[in-house]
Amino acid sequence: MNPTGAVPFGFGPADALIRAFADGSLIVATYDPEDVLRYASAAFKRAFKLDAVEGTMTFADLIMRGARNGIGPIIDCEDTRAFIAETQRRRRGQPGQRFFTTDMVDGSWYWMTETLLDDGWLVLVGSEISPLKENERLLAHAHERALHEARTDALTGLPNRRQVLDYLDTAIVTLPAPETPIAIALFDLDRFKNINDEHGHLAGDAVLCDFASLARNLVRRSDVIGRIGGEEFLLVMPGTTAAEALRVVERMRHAALSRIVLSVAGKEVRYSVSAGITQVSREDRLDETFCRADRALYKAKRLGRNQVSVEL
Repeated sequence: MNPTGAVPFGFGPADALIRAFADGSLIVATYDPEDVLRYASAAFKRAFKLDAVEGTMTFADLIMRGARNGIGPIIDCEDTRAFIAETQRRRRGQPGQRFFTTDMVDGSWYWMTETLLDDGWLVLVGSEISPLKENERLLAHAHERALHEARTDALTGLPNRRQVLDYLDTAIVTLPAPETPIAIALFDLDRFKNINDEHGHLAGDAVLCDFASLARNLVRRSDVIGRIGGEEFLLVMPGTTAAEALRVVERMRHAALSRIVLSVAGKEVRYSVSAGITQVSREDRLDETFCRADRALYKAKRLGRNQVSVEL
Protein backbone atom coordinates (compact mmCIF):
# COMPACT_ATOMS: atom_id res chain seq x y z
CA MET A 1 0.00 0.00 0.00
CA ASN A 2 1.36 3.46 -0.89
CA PRO A 3 1.78 6.30 1.64
CA THR A 4 -1.50 7.92 0.70
CA GLY A 5 -3.40 4.73 1.55
CA ALA A 6 -4.46 4.12 -2.04
CA VAL A 7 -4.33 0.55 -3.31
CA PRO A 8 -2.43 0.18 -6.63
CA PHE A 9 -4.47 -1.34 -9.46
CA GLY A 10 -4.09 -5.11 -9.67
CA PHE A 11 -3.14 -5.53 -6.01
CA GLY A 12 -6.43 -4.97 -4.20
CA PRO A 13 -8.49 -7.58 -2.34
CA ALA A 14 -11.01 -7.90 -5.17
CA ASP A 15 -8.24 -8.54 -7.67
CA ALA A 16 -6.65 -11.09 -5.32
CA LEU A 17 -9.93 -12.96 -5.16
CA ILE A 18 -10.30 -12.94 -8.94
CA ARG A 19 -6.75 -14.26 -9.39
CA ALA A 20 -7.37 -16.98 -6.81
CA PHE A 21 -10.55 -18.06 -8.57
CA ALA A 22 -8.92 -18.01 -11.99
CA ASP A 23 -6.76 -21.07 -11.35
CA GLY A 24 -8.14 -22.48 -8.12
CA SER A 25 -10.46 -25.38 -7.43
CA LEU A 26 -13.30 -23.38 -5.88
CA ILE A 27 -16.58 -23.33 -7.78
CA VAL A 28 -17.69 -19.69 -7.63
CA ALA A 29 -20.56 -18.06 -9.50
CA THR A 30 -22.64 -14.91 -9.15
CA TYR A 31 -26.15 -14.45 -10.53
CA ASP A 32 -27.93 -11.12 -10.90
CA PRO A 33 -31.52 -10.53 -9.70
CA GLU A 34 -32.79 -11.86 -13.05
CA ASP A 35 -30.82 -15.07 -12.41
CA VAL A 36 -28.37 -14.42 -15.23
CA LEU A 37 -24.90 -15.84 -14.64
CA ARG A 38 -22.57 -12.82 -14.39
CA TYR A 39 -19.36 -14.39 -13.10
CA ALA A 40 -17.99 -17.94 -13.13
CA SER A 41 -14.66 -19.12 -11.75
CA ALA A 42 -12.39 -21.39 -13.75
CA ALA A 43 -13.52 -24.44 -11.75
CA PHE A 44 -17.19 -23.57 -12.36
CA LYS A 45 -16.51 -23.23 -16.09
CA ARG A 46 -14.76 -26.61 -16.12
CA ALA A 47 -17.61 -28.28 -14.26
CA PHE A 48 -20.17 -26.97 -16.75
CA LYS A 49 -17.86 -26.84 -19.80
CA LEU A 50 -18.56 -23.15 -20.39
CA ASP A 51 -15.25 -22.09 -21.94
CA ALA A 52 -16.64 -22.16 -25.47
CA VAL A 53 -20.06 -20.74 -24.56
CA GLU A 54 -20.84 -17.19 -25.64
CA GLY A 55 -23.62 -14.88 -24.56
CA THR A 56 -25.62 -14.77 -21.35
CA MET A 57 -27.03 -17.78 -19.58
CA THR A 58 -29.55 -18.06 -16.77
CA PHE A 59 -29.51 -20.67 -14.01
CA ALA A 60 -32.32 -22.54 -15.78
CA ASP A 61 -30.37 -22.47 -19.07
CA LEU A 62 -27.32 -23.85 -17.27
CA ILE A 63 -29.17 -26.78 -15.71
CA MET A 64 -31.06 -27.65 -18.91
CA ARG A 65 -27.81 -27.59 -20.89
CA GLY A 66 -26.12 -29.80 -18.29
CA ALA A 67 -28.99 -32.30 -18.36
CA ARG A 68 -28.85 -32.52 -22.15
CA ASN A 69 -25.07 -32.96 -22.28
CA GLY A 70 -24.44 -35.07 -19.21
CA ILE A 71 -22.47 -32.47 -17.27
CA GLY A 72 -22.87 -30.53 -14.04
CA PRO A 73 -24.90 -31.81 -11.08
CA ILE A 74 -26.72 -35.13 -10.96
CA ILE A 75 -30.46 -34.52 -11.24
CA ASP A 76 -32.46 -37.07 -9.27
CA CYS A 77 -35.63 -36.29 -11.15
CA GLU A 78 -36.90 -37.37 -14.56
CA ASP A 79 -38.49 -33.95 -15.10
CA THR A 80 -35.65 -31.44 -15.34
CA ARG A 81 -38.01 -28.47 -15.43
CA ALA A 82 -39.66 -29.63 -12.22
CA PHE A 83 -36.19 -29.96 -10.67
CA ILE A 84 -35.35 -26.39 -11.71
CA ALA A 85 -38.62 -25.03 -10.33
CA GLU A 86 -38.11 -26.76 -6.96
CA THR A 87 -34.48 -25.63 -6.77
CA GLN A 88 -35.45 -22.04 -7.62
CA ARG A 89 -38.02 -22.08 -4.85
CA ARG A 90 -35.27 -22.88 -2.35
CA ARG A 91 -32.48 -20.69 -3.71
CA ARG A 92 -34.66 -17.64 -4.33
CA GLY A 93 -36.82 -17.92 -1.21
CA GLN A 94 -35.47 -15.74 1.59
CA PRO A 95 -32.23 -13.70 1.67
CA GLY A 96 -29.51 -15.46 3.63
CA GLN A 97 -27.30 -18.52 3.32
CA ARG A 98 -28.08 -22.10 2.44
CA PHE A 99 -25.69 -25.06 2.69
CA PHE A 100 -25.90 -28.35 0.81
CA THR A 101 -23.87 -31.04 -0.93
CA THR A 102 -23.95 -31.66 -4.67
CA ASP A 103 -23.04 -34.82 -6.57
CA MET A 104 -21.61 -34.05 -9.99
CA VAL A 105 -21.98 -36.24 -13.07
CA ASP A 106 -18.19 -36.70 -13.23
CA GLY A 107 -18.20 -38.34 -9.79
CA SER A 108 -16.95 -35.37 -7.79
CA TRP A 109 -18.72 -34.16 -4.65
CA TYR A 110 -18.99 -30.52 -3.52
CA TRP A 111 -19.98 -28.66 -0.38
CA MET A 112 -21.96 -25.63 -1.53
CA THR A 113 -22.66 -22.32 0.18
CA GLU A 114 -25.29 -20.21 -1.53
CA THR A 115 -25.86 -16.63 -0.39
CA LEU A 116 -28.90 -14.65 -1.54
CA LEU A 117 -28.39 -10.93 -0.94
CA ASP A 118 -31.13 -8.44 -0.12
CA ASP A 119 -30.85 -6.87 -3.57
CA GLY A 120 -31.43 -10.18 -5.37
CA TRP A 121 -27.84 -11.01 -6.28
CA LEU A 122 -26.87 -14.58 -5.52
CA VAL A 123 -23.34 -15.88 -4.81
CA LEU A 124 -22.45 -19.57 -5.00
CA VAL A 125 -19.22 -20.99 -3.56
CA GLY A 126 -18.43 -24.69 -3.77
CA SER A 127 -15.49 -26.67 -2.33
CA GLU A 128 -14.71 -30.15 -3.57
CA ILE A 129 -14.97 -32.74 -0.80
CA SER A 130 -14.74 -35.90 -2.91
CA PRO A 131 -12.19 -37.52 -0.53
CA LEU A 132 -14.72 -37.13 2.28
CA LYS A 133 -17.30 -39.00 0.20
CA GLU A 134 -14.90 -41.90 -0.19
CA ASN A 135 -14.29 -41.83 3.56
CA GLU A 136 -18.05 -41.78 4.11
CA ARG A 137 -18.44 -44.77 1.81
CA LEU A 138 -15.69 -46.66 3.65
CA LEU A 139 -17.26 -45.86 7.02
CA ALA A 140 -20.69 -46.98 5.80
CA HIS A 141 -19.16 -50.19 4.45
CA ALA A 142 -17.35 -50.80 7.75
CA HIS A 143 -20.59 -50.21 9.64
CA GLU A 144 -22.48 -52.66 7.43
CA ARG A 145 -19.69 -55.21 7.81
CA ALA A 146 -19.72 -54.83 11.60
CA LEU A 147 -23.49 -55.35 11.70
CA HIS A 148 -23.18 -58.37 9.43
CA GLU A 149 -20.41 -59.89 11.56
CA ALA A 150 -22.37 -59.23 14.74
CA ARG A 151 -25.27 -61.27 13.38
CA THR A 152 -23.40 -63.96 11.44
CA ASP A 153 -21.73 -67.14 12.59
CA ALA A 154 -18.09 -66.72 11.60
CA LEU A 155 -17.51 -70.38 10.76
CA THR A 156 -20.57 -71.32 8.71
CA GLY A 157 -21.71 -67.92 7.43
CA LEU A 158 -25.24 -68.68 8.67
CA PRO A 159 -27.16 -66.28 10.92
CA ASN A 160 -25.96 -66.61 14.50
CA ARG A 161 -28.10 -67.28 17.56
CA ARG A 162 -29.05 -63.62 17.99
CA GLN A 163 -30.05 -63.18 14.36
CA VAL A 164 -32.15 -66.31 14.02
CA LEU A 165 -33.93 -65.67 17.33
CA ASP A 166 -34.66 -62.10 16.24
CA TYR A 167 -36.13 -63.52 13.02
CA LEU A 168 -38.30 -65.93 15.01
CA ASP A 169 -39.48 -63.13 17.28
CA THR A 170 -40.34 -60.93 14.28
CA ALA A 171 -42.11 -63.80 12.53
CA ILE A 172 -44.31 -64.34 15.58
CA VAL A 173 -45.11 -60.65 16.07
CA THR A 174 -45.99 -60.15 12.40
CA LEU A 175 -48.28 -63.15 12.05
CA PRO A 176 -51.10 -62.06 9.71
CA ALA A 177 -53.61 -63.97 11.86
CA PRO A 178 -53.45 -65.73 15.24
CA GLU A 179 -54.09 -69.08 13.59
CA THR A 180 -51.22 -68.70 11.10
CA PRO A 181 -48.71 -71.44 11.98
CA ILE A 182 -44.96 -71.19 12.50
CA ALA A 183 -42.82 -74.27 12.91
CA ILE A 184 -39.29 -74.52 14.24
CA ALA A 185 -36.83 -77.38 14.03
CA LEU A 186 -33.85 -77.87 16.30
CA PHE A 187 -31.01 -79.85 14.63
CA ASP A 188 -28.07 -81.59 16.25
CA LEU A 189 -25.21 -83.33 14.45
CA ASP A 190 -25.03 -86.92 15.72
CA ARG A 191 -21.93 -88.02 17.64
CA PHE A 192 -20.17 -84.79 16.76
CA LYS A 193 -17.67 -85.21 19.61
CA ASN A 194 -16.57 -88.52 18.06
CA ILE A 195 -15.91 -86.74 14.74
CA ASN A 196 -13.68 -84.21 16.50
CA ASP A 197 -11.89 -86.91 18.52
CA GLU A 198 -11.30 -89.28 15.59
CA HIS A 199 -10.62 -86.84 12.76
CA GLY A 200 -9.66 -83.58 14.47
CA HIS A 201 -11.38 -80.27 15.02
CA LEU A 202 -10.72 -79.10 11.48
CA ALA A 203 -12.75 -82.04 10.21
CA GLY A 204 -15.47 -81.14 12.71
CA ASP A 205 -15.50 -77.57 11.40
CA ALA A 206 -15.71 -78.89 7.84
CA VAL A 207 -18.74 -81.00 8.79
CA LEU A 208 -20.47 -77.97 10.34
CA CYS A 209 -19.81 -75.95 7.19
CA ASP A 210 -21.00 -78.79 4.98
CA PHE A 211 -24.31 -79.08 6.83
CA ALA A 212 -24.72 -75.29 6.68
CA SER A 213 -24.25 -75.41 2.91
CA LEU A 214 -26.71 -78.29 2.58
CA ALA A 215 -29.28 -76.44 4.69
CA ARG A 216 -28.96 -73.23 2.70
CA ASN A 217 -29.75 -75.13 -0.49
CA LEU A 218 -32.68 -77.11 0.86
CA VAL A 219 -34.65 -74.66 3.01
CA ARG A 220 -37.33 -72.56 1.37
CA ARG A 221 -36.94 -68.89 0.52
CA SER A 222 -39.09 -67.82 3.47
CA ASP A 223 -37.22 -70.01 5.97
CA VAL A 224 -34.16 -69.03 7.99
CA ILE A 225 -31.66 -71.44 9.51
CA GLY A 226 -28.95 -70.35 11.90
CA ARG A 227 -26.26 -71.89 14.05
CA ILE A 228 -27.20 -71.35 17.68
CA GLY A 229 -24.14 -72.93 19.27
CA GLY A 230 -21.76 -75.88 18.96
CA GLU A 231 -23.31 -78.44 16.64
CA GLU A 232 -26.87 -77.14 17.04
CA PHE A 233 -28.88 -75.34 14.37
CA LEU A 234 -32.32 -73.73 14.47
CA LEU A 235 -34.66 -73.62 11.47
CA VAL A 236 -37.57 -71.13 11.52
CA MET A 237 -40.40 -71.83 9.07
CA PRO A 238 -43.12 -69.13 8.96
CA GLY A 239 -46.55 -70.11 7.66
CA THR A 240 -45.73 -73.79 8.16
CA THR A 241 -47.46 -76.48 10.18
CA ALA A 242 -45.53 -79.15 12.06
CA ALA A 243 -46.61 -81.72 9.47
CA GLU A 244 -45.28 -79.57 6.61
CA ALA A 245 -42.07 -78.90 8.53
CA LEU A 246 -41.58 -82.63 8.98
CA ARG A 247 -41.37 -83.11 5.21
CA VAL A 248 -38.77 -80.34 4.88
CA VAL A 249 -36.65 -81.61 7.78
CA GLU A 250 -36.81 -85.23 6.62
CA ARG A 251 -35.54 -84.13 3.23
CA MET A 252 -32.58 -82.43 4.96
CA ARG A 253 -31.92 -85.48 7.16
CA HIS A 254 -31.84 -87.82 4.16
CA ALA A 255 -29.58 -85.44 2.22
CA ALA A 256 -27.07 -85.33 5.09
CA LEU A 257 -26.61 -89.12 4.90
CA SER A 258 -25.13 -88.84 1.41
CA ARG A 259 -22.63 -86.11 2.27
CA ILE A 260 -18.91 -86.88 2.44
CA VAL A 261 -16.36 -84.55 4.03
CA LEU A 262 -12.62 -85.18 3.72
CA SER A 263 -10.43 -84.84 6.81
CA VAL A 264 -6.96 -83.27 6.71
CA ALA A 265 -5.56 -86.80 6.40
CA GLY A 266 -7.80 -87.41 3.38
CA LYS A 267 -10.17 -89.76 5.17
CA GLU A 268 -13.88 -89.70 4.35
CA VAL A 269 -16.06 -88.36 7.14
CA ARG A 270 -19.78 -89.07 7.06
CA TYR A 271 -22.36 -87.67 9.41
CA SER A 272 -26.05 -87.70 10.26
CA VAL A 273 -28.42 -85.32 12.00
CA SER A 274 -31.28 -85.59 14.44
CA ALA A 275 -34.04 -82.98 14.73
CA GLY A 276 -36.92 -81.98 16.95
CA ILE A 277 -39.91 -80.08 15.55
CA THR A 278 -42.59 -78.06 17.27
CA GLN A 279 -45.24 -75.57 16.25
CA VAL A 280 -45.30 -72.00 17.58
CA SER A 281 -48.30 -69.79 18.33
CA ARG A 282 -48.48 -66.09 19.07
CA GLU A 283 -49.14 -66.81 22.76
CA ASP A 284 -46.08 -69.06 23.18
CA ARG A 285 -43.08 -67.93 25.19
CA LEU A 286 -39.76 -68.59 23.49
CA ASP A 287 -38.41 -70.60 26.41
CA GLU A 288 -41.47 -72.87 26.33
CA THR A 289 -41.13 -73.28 22.56
CA PHE A 290 -37.49 -74.24 22.86
CA CYS A 291 -38.26 -76.70 25.62
CA ARG A 292 -40.73 -78.51 23.34
CA ALA A 293 -38.28 -78.55 20.42
CA ASP A 294 -35.50 -79.71 22.73
CA ARG A 295 -37.65 -82.52 24.14
CA ALA A 296 -38.49 -83.62 20.58
CA LEU A 297 -34.78 -83.56 19.69
CA TYR A 298 -33.87 -85.55 22.80
CA LYS A 299 -36.51 -88.13 21.87
CA ALA A 300 -35.00 -88.45 18.38
CA LYS A 301 -31.59 -89.02 19.95
CA ARG A 302 -32.99 -91.56 22.40
CA LEU A 303 -34.62 -93.50 19.55
CA GLY A 304 -31.21 -94.11 18.02
CA ARG A 305 -30.25 -90.80 16.36
CA ASN A 306 -30.65 -90.00 12.66
CA GLN A 307 -34.31 -89.41 13.50
CA VAL A 308 -36.88 -86.59 13.41
CA SER A 309 -39.38 -86.23 16.22
CA VAL A 310 -42.34 -83.87 16.63
CA GLU A 311 -43.82 -82.48 19.87
CA LEU A 312 -46.82 -80.16 19.83
